Amino acid sequence: MIDVSPAVTAEPVRKVRVPELVGVPATDAHDRALDAGVLAVAENATHTAGGRSLIHRQDPDPGAEVDHGAIVRIWISA
Repeated sequence: MIDVSPAVTAEPVRKVRVPELVGVPATDAHDRALDAGVLAVAENATHTAGGRSLIHRQDPDPGAEVDHGAIVRIWISA
């Protein structure tokens, strides 16, 4: 039997650089991450106090090259 299905070509994944999020208010950090093409996800379940809480840690580090849409883990200060 001959396979006549169309060939599937994988499109290359676009790479982006992780932005600096440490020291940034939590609400702004999410926007910066999205603008850079990544998704910031809080690792510690804490209330952001109306956006006044700051990011005190992130992974991967700023400047790292990751796939577009990758997750950047953030920790928000209490």
